[in-house]
Amino acid sequence: MIDDEELPAADLIGRRLLKVTTAWHHYADDGPSLVHLWLHLEGLGPVLFHTPSTGLSLRADQPHGPYSMEECGSVSVIDGSPDVPVTRFVGQTIRAVREIDYDDGHVGFTAGLTLRFPSGSIRLLGLEDSLLIAHDQHLGAIEAHLREDVDTRDGDEPRVRTTPSTGPKA
Repeated sequence: MIDDEELPAADLIGRRLLKVTTAWHHYADDGPSLVHLWLHLEGLGPVLFHTPSTGLSLRADQPHGPYSMEECGSVSVIDGSPDVPVTRFVGQTIRAVREIDYDDGHVGFTAGLTLRFPSGSIRLLGLEDSLLIAHDQHLGAIEAHLREDVDTRDGDEPRVRTTPSTGPKA
């Protein structure tokens, strides 16, 4: 696979999460903001989750090192931070991936993914050029515009579920 090539979400299914790496932007007195997330997956290597503008992009890519942005702050890179909710799934296999669509009646796009593990799930969203990891939390007013396909089949069969690009969303 070419490093700049987009990675299909279906490629994550059945892969065991080995490690999590994060890149954080630090600027002035603001709290750090998540810039990049790498999930190191067995048999696939590190997968970069980032927000090119709107939505979430995935590609095979090695984590970069920390760097300075001069007057715009700096970026730190951390392996296995316990403050990142997805690290609780290290050692577990991704059982299913579901796309999350954003639609406010004016703008619609695939905003992110829900990754389901044996012990729970986590949402990874790209909204307004920001990467957000949502675990067991309500996202406020934006929640009304997010739609995730509901898995109606029983069993633990790993798969990708996506909402159709046309027609009503359930």
